[in-house]
Amino acid sequence: MKHIITLSVALFLMAGIKNAQAQTKQETIAWIKEKLEQHGGGDSSSYSNVQVSPCSISFTQKVSNSATTYNCNFNPGMAKSWKVDRDYIYADAKIIQYTSSYGEKNSYSVLYIRNGESGIHERMIKALTHLSTFCEQKKEAF
Repeated sequence: MKHIITLSVALFLMAGIKNAQAQTKQETIAWIKEKLEQHGGGDSSSYSNVQVSPCSISFTQKVSNSATTYNCNFNPGMAKSWKVDRDYIYADAKIIQYTSSYGEKNSYSVLYIRNGESGIHERMIKALTHLSTFCEQKKEAF
């Protein structure tokens, strides 16, 4: 009986340690916002006005040497998977909505992230996936 109690306590403590190391919703939101402001955009663009919540990420993309800006938004939970290709993170579907300052609308699957920090692309994917777990919007089964 003593061994069962000891094992139970050990398992309880390990579960508590694992939960204590997980990022909170607010920490995840703050990290994504900071990294998109620092590294968002391609070589000739940047992100500003970054807003992050569990079900929505939005930002303004400004293209250098152009008067055109794009208002972009997406729900990170709409992607079933993400992958890295150079300076891009690709969602498995066209979930990112771009609206130009001229009113043109397009949907893309790419989120531009500049290099500049070791493992930034993989860490962003992990953070986006974690953030989507906090989204309480109901997904339809069919």
